[in-house]
Amino acid sequence: MVPVLGARPAGAITGQGVFAFGEAAALGSTEAMELRAPIVGMARTSSGDGYWQAAADGGVFAFGAAPFEGSAGGIDLMQPIVDMAAYPWGRGYWLTARDGGIFAFGGALFYGSTSGLALNEPIVGMAPTRLGDGYWLVAEDGGIFAFGAARFHGSAQEALPDRPVVGMAATPTGNGYWIVTDDGGIFAYGDAEFHGSAAQLDLHQPITGMAAEPSGDGYWLVAEDGGVFAYGDAAFQGSTGQRTGREFAGMVATPTGAGYWLYETVSVPPSPPLPPNSGSGRRIVYSVSGQRVWLVELGELVVQSHLVSGRKNIPSPGNYRVFSKSRYSSSGSLVLEYMTRFARGSTLAIGFHAIPYYPGGRTIQSESELGQYRSAGCVRQRLSDAARLWDFAPVGTPVVVTR
Repeated sequence: MVPVLGARPAGAITGQGVFAFGEAAALGSTEAMELRAPIVGMARTSSGDGYWQAAADGGVFAFGAAPFEGSAGGIDLMQPIVDMAAYPWGRGYWLTARDGGIFAFGGALFYGSTSGLALNEPIVGMAPTRLGDGYWLVAEDGGIFAFGAARFHGSAQEALPDRPVVGMAATPTGNGYWIVTDDGGIFAYGDAEFHGSAAQLDLHQPITGMAAEPSGDGYWLVAEDGGVFAYGDAAFQGSTGQRTGREFAGMVATPTGAGYWLYETVSVPPSPPLPPNSGSGRRIVYSVSGQRVWLVELGELVVQSHLVSGRKNIPSPGNYRVFSKSRYSSSGSLVLEYMTRFARGSTLAIGFHAIPYYPGGRTIQSESELGQYRSAGCVRQRLSDAARLWDFAPVGTPVVVTR
């Protein structure tokens, strides 16, 4: 096992390493970077001398000999990215969003999408044809959508034992594919052969992805804890199962099948839904009545939500923007860290900041009191939350205040 690791910056989304096994080369990872959204997909070059990683906000990161061909990171996505696939003939890749929207870069061409369709369940994965002249999308309920030269060989919508699909892989011929569920169940279509499944095992963690053995005579499954399960001619090269305490999103095999990479992600903790009519795009949302803040990335991805202490009915509901920031500020003898100003009161600016404290370190309220009206006007936060918002919001960031 060759881990690709690095230091985690304060306030960053963490857990974005890559682990290489067998002949797979450790070419780098996003581990030491400060990401705005978790990694959700990975694909390799045709020769295996490089790979790309995709984040939920559409950002793409290239390592080794993989060329950067563009990203959706600057697009106001309607839905977050959930997977990526490489164009088989070299430069290019596709990203697919939760609604089946497709973003094509480099030599990868657009052949259609499910964006705008009334899907029963969201899209969770994709796979390209052998020649790159089409692709399949798979939904959480096992539905298959074929585009370009990709041919429909069947779906698992009627066969699933009430288990969500988490991924798919195509055969080398392009005349078949496998679908995998989170309990390790395998459904084979076209010329894809069934070589076994993990559905009968007592799994410690759910399956999160799969990769096909290049000959088509086997496949690997990877669990959330990094455990690897090999079937058919797919050779077990190692795993991180139950040892790292990390969360894995999927795996990618080398061109020969003599190695593979496992890639990490990080869960964004669930939060209460955004308030109605709270805007769109990358922004901060502040509910005065709920005393809660949401940090929202492109694609309506909530990267953090936390309780705060502000003042009742202050400021008025509306659209604001961050207009200045100070690492340290003061109010009388009180110290206010990570001040992020976004509105103007009758005499002073209103901003987000950490719970104020006196020079000796005593705070004027406890963290357990967050969620209550305690402020004279500004919005108080836990120190770590204040630092995260500070990092998230450069001057000009929209702030939507709701009742």
